[in-house]
Amino acid sequence: MGDYNIQSISELRKLPILDKEMVRANYNEFIDVNLSKHKFSYTNTSGTTGTPLRIPVYKKGRQANYAFFERFKRWAGIAEQSRGVTFAGRVLVSPLAMKPPFWRYNYFNKNLQCSSYHLSDKNLYAYYEAIRDFRPDFVDSYPSSIYTVAHFIKERSLPRFSVKAVITSSETLLDYQRKIIEEVFSCRVYDQYGNAEQAAFICQCEAGSYHVNSEYGIVEFINPLTKMEARPGEPAELVCTGFTNRAMPLIRYRIGDIGILSNKSCSCGREFPVVEAISGRSDDLIITREGTVIGRLDPVFKGIGETVIESQIAQVSHEELVLRIVKGRNYSDLDGFKIREEIHKRTGCQFKIDLEYLNAIPREGNGKFRAVISMVNRKRKESSEG
Repeated sequence: MGDYNIQSISELRKLPILDKEMVRANYNEFIDVNLSKHKFSYTNTSGTTGTPLRIPVYKKGRQANYAFFERFKRWAGIAEQSRGVTFAGRVLVSPLAMKPPFWRYNYFNKNLQCSSYHLSDKNLYAYYEAIRDFRPDFVDSYPSSIYTVAHFIKERSLPRFSVKAVITSSETLLDYQRKIIEEVFSCRVYDQYGNAEQAAFICQCEAGSYHVNSEYGIVEFINPLTKMEARPGEPAELVCTGFTNRAMPLIRYRIGDIGILSNKSCSCGREFPVVEAISGRSDDLIITREGTVIGRLDPVFKGIGETVIESQIAQVSHEELVLRIVKGRNYSDLDGFKIREEIHKRTGCQFKIDLEYLNAIPREGNGKFRAVISMVNRKRKESSEG
């Protein structure tokens, strides 16, 4: 590869892009041999589209990650030692458990840790009571988990309680989720993007903008088709160079997620780069037969009101989409017609759209919800990498 004296982002781009399969194939070559491995802790990537990758994290790297998260919490107006409710991928109780509690108390951290795997209709009132009685200052959650609770509260007209802020992460936050969560809990939602590799940290400020935390790492936005630097406003692959995890430093690492860079400044006054949106996995973009990339499609539900509880768009071929829907109480056939119409406005009429009605959208093994799944894009990616 030659010798490089990297002094700028333009010089950084002389280096090749690294992907997860390269790391997996040469795993030990990416670990800092000068560090004592017995001081490592390990975390795993989500593995939603393949085998999870085990990531070593040195103690100081984990501390740095917590520090950035604490700063983000301050942006959201959350003070230290605040009482919090957490929904994440931890297995807290047996998946076979039929009765509450579906949560555990962490008294030291003033935290109510809730299972994301038991949020069924028959259990939601118990969750509601537990969270209400805990009286949290904030909630830290997968968007789909706290949205499920919020929708239940609103649909059942239950007495509401407010929190100072809701923090969401680990899934793409959809507009309809944000609307219901903010309405029910009378607060702002602050969304955050991070990853197990500690390659990037992107979060919302009090003005609502997403900011790349530049001290955490460099994030490049690369057009997935041209492989060149993306223009502001177009969907792009995130290529990340992280600064915090010395145990496994990754340079120009294609994380597998899609974001949209903005050319706007933010009224908060911070000079961090502004990101228009984080749009999900690179595997989850709709691809037309002509190769056009179609990103975030959740705006198709804006005119539907609250008749759809959840939905998932699955692209099974270049000609066919399957729209999986969990109906709300007032759902009608007209809503299905409107959704088809809105999708066709954004994709053209080339797709046949089948509607599939479910009681719940299946989650991934780690409890995460995915709004879009494209088998076409996965096959295309596998073919290009093969």
